[in-house]
Amino acid sequence: MLHLSRKMYAKKVDFNILLQNFYSSWQNNLSTSIKTFKKSMPTLVNEDKTISKKTNPVIDQIQGDFKIIKCVGCKPAFDFKPLSLNMLKKIRYCLKVDNLTNYCGDRSYYFLGPLAKIEHALVKYTLDKLIKNGFKLISVPDILPDELINRCGMDTVGERNQVYSLDDNHYGNKWCLSGTSEMALAGSLMNKNISKDKLPLKLCAVSRCYRAEVSSIAEEKGIYRVHQFTKVEMFGACLPEESENMALYFRNLQEELFQPLGLHYRVLDMAKHELGTQAYRKYDIEAWMPGRNKYGEISSCSDCTNYQAKRLGIRSDNIYLHTVNGTACAVPRLIIALAETHQTADGTLKLPEKLNSYVRGHNLLNIQSNFPKFTPVQAHRYKII
Repeated sequence: MLHLSRKMYAKKVDFNILLQNFYSSWQNNLSTSIKTFKKSMPTLVNEDKTISKKTNPVIDQIQGDFKIIKCVGCKPAFDFKPLSLNMLKKIRYCLKVDNLTNYCGDRSYYFLGPLAKIEHALVKYTLDKLIKNGFKLISVPDILPDELINRCGMDTVGERNQVYSLDDNHYGNKWCLSGTSEMALAGSLMNKNISKDKLPLKLCAVSRCYRAEVSSIAEEKGIYRVHQFTKVEMFGACLPEESENMALYFRNLQEELFQPLGLHYRVLDMAKHELGTQAYRKYDIEAWMPGRNKYGEISSCSDCTNYQAKRLGIRSDNIYLHTVNGTACAVPRLIIALAETHQTADGTLKLPEKLNSYVRGHNLLNIQSNFPKFTPVQAHRYKII
């Protein structure tokens, strides 16, 4: 076409008018296509960043959503009909999930008295285990730039994103509420060259997690799927050849946390379509929740290989490291599993012995009903003078 155009402009040959029209049309279409492509280029680049470059070949053989690796323990037997957490009459005194719209919106909750103590007990129990295993505890920020979240492999825009974003017109930059401390922990290593003698690096954090999740499933009411919750997270950075074993190490730690609590659970190898963008392989742990008569996810662990490290510049001797993350304790889900597994006929929670030292030795949860009642707040209109 270039050779043809030169001849046309030089008028060295006579051209048929149809050919000239064809050439003009081709030029116009090409110009439009180039403009469209340039306009779409940033979107295409961002889409490319969100595509997981590879997954473990093992999971290609998984049929359905997951493969069960193993089941631990047995489903508890009751001589009464087990109830869901929300229906346990004595626990209802210290759990508030209804009529909170005037206080904090839907999918929110209050833990009162004993349940608040159990929340702190679970966090302390988990941290003791992790610190004993060489994890470094870090207190992380809950407000992060959207660029960091994107580089970790999570969307901050679009219909499917679960991220709360702050108003950039008001705050100046694009900031978001963190959905997991994984992102802040990864950000703490950004653009760092870590010496090999410090690897593998094992970090952990306790944080509030904010997620704009919605669900119309009846079993997910209450505190199963909420907009804000407390979670203990594990995060690791290691040499490329070590990430597979590190993911298994994280998974074993999760099991060592859950087994002493007397939970029946199963370990799942998740199918490719169930993986996050950054994950090369992901394991889920689901605990049996008798009141719901179904399994519910209480933990997950992902091997992200170098996906996050490349985007964050996490290296060792100019080699991109691999990152691994895992949930050590998602408080609301764990409380559901504990309460429904260890419930008594009178609607009380009998704590596992492992938690006794964390709640001052009280094996049977002492439920009291003398908490302040929550009543709807009536809005008042004030006249401006």
